[in-house]
Amino acid sequence: MNFQGSFNKIGTLDVSHFKHLLDQLSQEHWLEDTQRQRRYEVHRQTQSIGIVYDYDFRHANPTIQPSFRLFEPALMPAVKMIAAYFDDTDEGVSLAQEYGPGYCIRANLVSLNPGGRIEPHQDKNFSLTHSHRIHIPLVTNPLVKFDVGGEIRYLMEGEVIEINNRRTHSVVNESNSSRIHLIIDWVIAGQQCCCAAKTHPNGPCNPEACLQTDRLNIPCSCYEI
Repeated sequence: MNFQGSFNKIGTLDVSHFKHLLDQLSQEHWLEDTQRQRRYEVHRQTQSIGIVYDYDFRHANPTIQPSFRLFEPALMPAVKMIAAYFDDTDEGVSLAQEYGPGYCIRANLVSLNPGGRIEPHQDKNFSLTHSHRIHIPLVTNPLVKFDVGGEIRYLMEGEVIEINNRRTHSVVNESNSSRIHLIIDWVIAGQQCCCAAKTHPNGPCNPEACLQTDRLNIPCSCYEI
């Protein structure tokens, strides 16, 4: 989701329970599903575990993966914090009355290899551009640098940070240990993208109406860097 700025801090979370669960994982768990790495060049130096995830990047009715059972107790405090942050706004309350409450469309654990990098890219499909992408560092260190729109930050353990995934973003891990983030994509049901007013002012966002702006075939200048 596009917004004014590159990083938006939502809060801080105790991630000790998550870290305890991560300690129980083997390398085989991380390598069980490599489709994300095979499909996307920028993610070749990562491993991931889908908790709530669909390969078709749908925007509703997400699939709860088997790993949800293990991670649910640690995941739900993060979901509740994010829900309260977005749903308790004037916009969130108004949209919920018409479209229902917000929801988590994706939740994934992503490990970036020691010395690895995620090359600069922008998220371009419909669901990613209409979701609030939130990173929660679980295992990290100051040698991990996150660049969003030219603003470089070290995201500290337990910070709950929305990133502007419509801006060019990248990550570099200059340390000799893995970096692990929980990434949650949150949907405010009925919320329109920033370009809606100029491309489809009289109708809701949908994959067809937003196709050209989602893929940046029509440049977005709603929020200048």
